[in-house]
Amino acid sequence: MNKRKEILEKHGSSIWYNEKEGLWYCHIPDPVKGRVKRKRKKRSDIEEVLFQSYYEIEKKSADSITFEELFYEFISYKKSQVSKGTIKRMMSDWKKFYKPHKEFTDMPVGKINKISIDQLLNSITSEYKPKDKAFRNLCGVVKQTLEYAVDAEYIEKSPYRVKINKKNIIRTRKKPSEKEIFRYDEKELLFEEFERKLELNPSNTVPLAIMLDFEIGVRVGELVAFRRSDIQNRRIHVQRQRIKAFDNPEMPDDIKETGWETVNYTKSDCGDRYLPLTDYALEIIDRIIKINERFGLVNEDYLFVNNTNHDIITEDAISAQLRRACQKVKIPVRRPHKIRKTYASVLYANNVPITVISKLLGHADESTTLKHYIFNISDDRETEDMVLKALQTQCDNDVTRRDQKLIPFPITKKSGNLSKIKASQI
Repeated sequence: MNKRKEILEKHGSSIWYNEKEGLWYCHIPDPVKGRVKRKRKKRSDIEEVLFQSYYEIEKKSADSITFEELFYEFISYKKSQVSKGTIKRMMSDWKKFYKPHKEFTDMPVGKINKISIDQLLNSITSEYKPKDKAFRNLCGVVKQTLEYAVDAEYIEKSPYRVKINKKNIIRTRKKPSEKEIFRYDEKELLFEEFERKLELNPSNTVPLAIMLDFEIGVRVGELVAFRRSDIQNRRIHVQRQRIKAFDNPEMPDDIKETGWETVNYTKSDCGDRYLPLTDYALEIIDRIIKINERFGLVNEDYLFVNNTNHDIITEDAISAQLRRACQKVKIPVRRPHKIRKTYASVLYANNVPITVISKLLGHADESTTLKHYIFNISDDRETEDMVLKALQTQCDNDVTRRDQKLIPFPITKKSGNLSKIKASQI
């Protein structure tokens, strides 16, 4: 009876009454579907269903639940804590990397040890040769599932570890600058192309959105979510973003994208920030507002409104416009995120401290900014001239310091024959 009371107090909020049908409903966990709905005529009966369901779960031992069953139970729990996009990625890793290894997924959780995890991860890396970031992501599946097993009291301690042949992991090296940022001359070519696009289609503000991003360096999801009310005192407030929307199926592996949605939060807590606006940025914003007013492009007070359906402009539209512009002016095609890296690299080249740049980008860690966002904005010839000039300056300074340290020795005449010196002089 005490156990019954404990379970009903803990999970009783999942019970509800449908007045139209005159039935009591509840949700109970399901190892495959995540959760399922049950109904009864009496509340006492639905409470019994709920109690028996959770009681059986709590009676399960680590030797009676397989890793696959545990994983689906974990995903059902995880759905309420993370975005559907994260669940979709984890399910993708599960199907690709784990599902084929039945020798592991069918193993009782209590039988899993460090050696079996080593064998699993070595088998996966030997077959796929993943990049280090992809490897860290796929490791998250087994790591988090076993951590959940500890929290759910199936096991006392997680056996997870990573002990693999590191030669099977492709290390991510920093890419060359010419692939990661836009040079000044490339930016000029792009802007000329965007102005030409605006002449042909004056109600399309996508080119202006890209031009503005060169001035503020925000994520594309943040860019398309700007409102007029975000702009005050020559600053713009980054406080929301557009993200992919997903449906809400019973089965976690059936999650599908349904479009885009605006959310009133940024990627991380430090992503909520204010950015200074240059004169050119303010000029671009003014042009956008005038275009919206001229063509009646209204969607609340969002800056970037589609000129055909009056919906908010999507990330896909930004990416497509930038790709076509790069192709038109015959420069390497780069994604909009490279504009963000260009912004950071230009600031760094102009002696803005990395602490400031990191804050402007909305990064929690300055090492992320330095490692992934700072690149050389000069071309090869400019870089060579800069290096030679610095070395020559250093050489000149060394010579100057060396000359200043020279100590001249006094020139003295040789003394005469001591025998000729008078005694009074001695």
